[in-house]
Amino acid sequence: MLVDVHAHLDDKSFNSDLDKVIERSKKNNVVSIINCGINPESNRKTLELANKYKIIKAALGLYPIDALKLNNEEIQKEIEFIKQNKEKIIALSEIGLDYKFSKENKKQKEIFLEFVSLAEKFSLPIIVHSRYAEKDIVTILESSKLKKIVFHCFNGDKNLIKRIQDHNWFFSIPPIIVRSEHFQFLVSETDINNLLTETDSPYLSPYFNKRNEPSFVKETIKSISEIKKIKIPETEEIILKNYKNIFLK
Repeated sequence: MLVDVHAHLDDKSFNSDLDKVIERSKKNNVVSIINCGINPESNRKTLELANKYKIIKAALGLYPIDALKLNNEEIQKEIEFIKQNKEKIIALSEIGLDYKFSKENKKQKEIFLEFVSLAEKFSLPIIVHSRYAEKDIVTILESSKLKKIVFHCFNGDKNLIKRIQDHNWFFSIPPIIVRSEHFQFLVSETDINNLLTETDSPYLSPYFNKRNEPSFVKETIKSISEIKKIKIPETEEIILKNYKNIFLK
């Protein structure tokens, strides 16, 4: 049984064929897809998808760049919306820091810290975006009380990988690992008990010029299996166990 802990099936690229995408996921033995909201509209669509499809689980949040487009009142309104729907969600995401497209670090950090506090208050796991901000994210989280932390699409260096493992936090690995030396290295450096699988659909496809989708998580499993030199069924079993330990306990 396979899991995709980070996807965006509310993306417009899935508007015309989402039912078929879900069917392919099921046929490929995917049992859970965590859809991550990125802004107010996306959060509401995510809840709708989770209500419509049993296989989809909702995670709500504000993607750092989207959050910067909102004023303080709008941000607080969305955080209140997430609080009101906390019983319907499995995690907070997509949250974090992104220094590639914005240097407004102070406001980003303030928003991220609000979500960290929210996760602490409601004992929710977080799935973290950390583009070009990996060191700041790790430092912030080391000062938190959170235990269930997943680093989505992590691109930090070996030292940060070790710091994350020292805290027994997790990395989710996308299918682009089939052609990414960085993700292959990340898997080789990380205990399999700290790994999860994701797709970031519709992004990070294992296939050139092809939209990513949850069924492709099988490619991540194959790569992890090869790197760790264990059989695919055992790899699937361990990843599923990791998923349950974070999101179902």
